[in-house]
Amino acid sequence: MGETFSTPSVEVTQPLIDGLVGLGGYTHPLFNPATNELAEGVRAPMPGQGVLLLAGGLVEQSGLLDDAIALVELREVRFLKMLKAGTTLRVDLTPGTSSRTGSGKILQHYRWSAVDGYGDQILEATAVMLMRPARP
Repeated sequence: MGETFSTPSVEVTQPLIDGLVGLGGYTHPLFNPATNELAEGVRAPMPGQGVLLLAGGLVEQSGLLDDAIALVELREVRFLKMLKAGTTLRVDLTPGTSSRTGSGKILQHYRWSAVDGYGDQILEATAVMLMRPARP
């Protein structure tokens, strides 16, 4: 494994969570506590797919993968802790193995670890990126 790099961070707010829940069409009571009379005053957490969306955006904003062509695959995705409003989120990226395609591009594995402001892991995943080869 290579050196670990960190992305910028984002503050997760309840309007952000509610917006993604609405846009995604989530109907489960966990993400719509107002529909569950036992959950009075409870605020919805971020759905896992929303965590992945934020993580991908943070990775792009970091500039660390400017030579990336596309995300090819996510492997071994694990959600370790709920992401709630008031949390600061960043992604730590660690390069792993790579291989060359028949066309000369690179398939590069990265370990993504989305962590909160306390260093607790929210998400871990392996992202496989199609990369341009290094320029001479």
